Amino acid sequence: MLLRIPYTTPLPSFPAIPSTATTLPTAINAVSNFLLNSRSTLVLSGAGISVASGLPDYRGPQGTYTLNKEYRPIFYGDFVHQDAMRRRYWARSFLGWRGVERVRPNKAHVGVGRLWEGGWVGGVITQNVDSLHTASHPSMPITNLHGLLSTLLCLTCRTQSERAPFQRELHRLNPTWSKYLDLMRSNPDLKVKRNPDGDIDVPGVQYEKFRYPPCQKCLKNPDYRGEIRLDRDGAVEKIEGDANVPGVLKPTLVFFGESLRDEVKKEAEVRVDEADAVLVLGSSLATYSAWRLVKRAKDKGKKVGIVNLGGVRGEDAFWDDGEGKTAARYRLGDGTDGVRVEFDAGEVLEGVLDVLERIDGRRASRRVPPAEDGDEGPGEIEMYGA
Repeated sequence: MLLRIPYTTPLPSFPAIPSTATTLPTAINAVSNFLLNSRSTLVLSGAGISVASGLPDYRGPQGTYTLNKEYRPIFYGDFVHQDAMRRRYWARSFLGWRGVERVRPNKAHVGVGRLWEGGWVGGVITQNVDSLHTASHPSMPITNLHGLLSTLLCLTCRTQSERAPFQRELHRLNPTWSKYLDLMRSNPDLKVKRNPDGDIDVPGVQYEKFRYPPCQKCLKNPDYRGEIRLDRDGAVEKIEGDANVPGVLKPTLVFFGESLRDEVKKEAEVRVDEADAVLVLGSSLATYSAWRLVKRAKDKGKKVGIVNLGGVRGEDAFWDDGEGKTAARYRLGDGTDGVRVEFDAGEVLEGVLDVLERIDGRRASRRVPPAEDGDEGPGEIEMYGA
């Protein structure tokens, strides 16, 4: 089956919602109103919020697909069945891991955490595999939709493990590559291509010479005796052609062409269903796994907010009035019913937090929207910027 990478060309911009939210201050007003009038907002974040931490994204102005039209990520089926592709993946990931490991949360990650601490959002579903939400606020509820780079999964025994010991083994098994990594560190002008998800492309390198270890648990399993063949240093011997061999390790991130784990998919759906609003930060929603969650929210009558630099996949579906036009209540509103602004998420959140913490207090004194008819509610909410 031929798999197509979706939306590698820039997506068209969408008019601001509300129509007045065309400057940073008015965008901050609109997002503030959106959050003030939501009982339970769920954040869905994408690669755009990690760019300020030094990680490249795929579809932004300086994204990999924008600057390198030939780039294609590794496919799950190729990794599973082709030893050569595993060597290529681990070589490039080996070189890129240090850069991922050393990045730190930026003001967008910090802002999301402060929104959670203040009770304005209930947690995060993130497409990012960089662990920066966790690094910023480890106790915040986080669903890692596409997995993580920092953990590994054995495709045979399904054991999960940390990346750091595996990385040390890669250093031991590949001393020449380890020296090259030190050269990269000391020479920032070295010609390499840095791609998302810790992928470093070095022109002219023979990736097939890179060595990687097997899952140690499977190696000790007598059922696989003779099936996992090692060289004298403990690396997997080169395998010719396609082969399904036991003990193959991969990062827990979801490769292109790989399905989400059922438990992660279900967890994300439950979290969307329990919220009354979804706020998208730094994502074009180009992957269907993310887009469908926002569409699910919309179909269930929940509010949608989007803060993203650049276009978003199929966003007409989030604002349609049923006649192919953006509904007037979105265009002419104040952000309460829905918001779509094209600004840096970190800058927007900084301003929003200033507003919320100044006029809405903390979780203990937070005002909520009026209750349903027949219930006693706290009354009207003061609208910022109205």
